[in-house]
Amino acid sequence: MKITNINSATTIIETNGIKILTDPWFGEGIYYNSWKTYPPVEINPENLTNIDYIYISHIHPDHFSEESMSKLDKNIPILILDFGEQFLKRKLISQGFSNIIEINHNEKKHLKNNVYINILAADNCNPEICGKLFGCFFEENNISKTYTIDSMCVINNDEYVLVNTNDCPFPIMRETLELVKEQYPKVDFLMVGYTGASLYPFAMVDYNDSKMKEARDKTKMKGLNFAVDYINYLRPNHYFPFAGTYVLNSDNWKLNEFSPIPTLTETKEYINNKIDLSLNSSNCVLLNSGSFFDLSSQTQSQSYYQYNESEKWEYLSNVLSKENYPFQQDDFKSFADFQNLIELSFDRFRKRVNEIKYTSNSRIYIQFGTYCVEIDISTNFPSYILHKKLDFILNEHYHYFIIDSRLFYKTLCGPRFAHWNNIEIGALLKLKRVPDIYEQGIHLSLCYFHK
Repeated sequence: MKITNINSATTIIETNGIKILTDPWFGEGIYYNSWKTYPPVEINPENLTNIDYIYISHIHPDHFSEESMSKLDKNIPILILDFGEQFLKRKLISQGFSNIIEINHNEKKHLKNNVYINILAADNCNPEICGKLFGCFFEENNISKTYTIDSMCVINNDEYVLVNTNDCPFPIMRETLELVKEQYPKVDFLMVGYTGASLYPFAMVDYNDSKMKEARDKTKMKGLNFAVDYINYLRPNHYFPFAGTYVLNSDNWKLNEFSPIPTLTETKEYINNKIDLSLNSSNCVLLNSGSFFDLSSQTQSQSYYQYNESEKWEYLSNVLSKENYPFQQDDFKSFADFQNLIELSFDRFRKRVNEIKYTSNSRIYIQFGTYCVEIDISTNFPSYILHKKLDFILNEHYHYFIIDSRLFYKTLCGPRFAHWNNIEIGALLKLKRVPDIYEQGIHLSLCYFHK
């Protein structure tokens, strides 16, 4: 079994004469061009020939880039989890992919040549696990499916076992990991995330440099400790830290100073110092783009080299700072345009907030240009006020978002144009919250604020 690193979570797994491409993102701008990769990725076209299967863990663009997918043969079988929501499947169909194989949670699926894959939901299809994480519950959830967006997979050929955790957060993975250990007590190769993707701390408009650095370091430790937890639990022979090689692009390029993503050499040093050596002696594998690790020979194609930090900042300053966001080419809309669209969108928002049974004493403000929509979710009947001027008095508790009016308009038009969650991940807004406490339910609810 051979694992080739392409970019972020994009790898090629070759075993028993078949090639499985995972989570295609070949380095182009994603999240409305807010993310790029560093170092820039150079794709070897030969790596993308004769692909037998594509495994896609979830719909986020760093795992499912529509531009990258457009370069691939539409007849390649696509392997996905049978999700409770069909967002990913519908998107694949719209792109022209016809051979979509939906696999039930933890079903051991034979591909060919004695190669098998299990795809598992992060929450073990247990809505209470997801509900406790998000602080909300969907009454209509089918307990045989997951309503989280993430999945993980296990690939084995009766000789080697590879586990790919993708973006699945460790705290909700315990039940699922128990299933993995029951079936696969020996893990040869673990592909493990070591960081996360969110607006924090990039978007915190009221943080000074000292507080930004404190938040950066706290967030960095959280991601690294999740990786340590995975390694201690699964005890793999080898672990491969992956899915964390992005930088902020365009107007946000200077915010990379506060990126909570450690270098891979930092990651290796931290994890090796933290893993419980009485439980395992896992070997860390670091791979540059285009390099591979061969499990049969226990060797990699070339030694890892860490990029030069000063060269990175030169690239950010001279190249990425000159780029734009696509929505900056759009026309500005009138107050009347927003009035109509917000009224349509709020009906959907109210319905979804009621479904997840979420209330909060924190008022939500979304400032777009010189206008602001104020949302009250303190009761079972959410309401809003659309302010034409920024002369209102703030509530005692609030989350105050500031977003480009052109991007907000696209968001209100629906996920085909822009999605709130992707905007947050891309750090394409600013946020102030009083008190400074994270409320997951607010961020989840705003994903449904569209027509």
